[in-house]
Formats: sequence, C-alpha cells, structure tokens
Amino acid sequence: MSDVIAYDMKNHAISVGAQVKYAGTHTRGKVKEIRVVGDSTWVLVDSTNLYYDPHHLELVSKEMETADKETQSLEEFRRRLDEKREMLQATMGGFDEPGG
Repeated sequence: MSDVIAYDMKNHAISVGAQVKYAGTHTRGKVKEIRVVGDSTWVLVDSTNLYYDPHHLELVSKEMETADKETQSLEEFRRRLDEKREMLQATMGGFDEPGG
C-alpha cells in the first residue's frame, strides 16, 4: 500500500520511507508501511515495529535524523553516569569530606 498517504500532526504528508518522530516518547524511525483499516490510518515505524496514529507523528528532517544517531539512549546515559560516579568516588576516596 505504498500509494497511501497519511498526514502528521502538522498536516504534512507522510509517505513510506519518510523519517518521523512520535510525539509521546520522541521515538524516531523510518516509515515502513501505511495501512488503512476502516476509517483509521496507521503508520508502521521501523525502530519499534509498531503502528502509530499519524496524528501523533511528526515528519523530521535529515538533520534531525543525524542528530538522533548521535543522541544516547536514556539507559546508555545512566550507565555512563554511574561509571563516572564510581570513578569519582574511587578517586576522592582518600580525601576527607568538607565540613565540620
């Protein structure tokens, strides 16, 4: 059904192959399929393999796509933060805490 077109939250046309962002979680991905079921239109996004209501999606530019590739996931950010905390605690372990 590649000839089907959906419309995003800003009323921009979404087609198969377009890059989109889901407003709820800011999940981004490429449109794999657009399906019409009854009166509803659904957009399949490759990054989650889930169908979304296109009115909750937003088209994103190639620049946004590139920036996303450089953005860490929340889990990765937390892991790296924990590693830095451990390293700081090990480094500062020999120092007395200020106060008194």
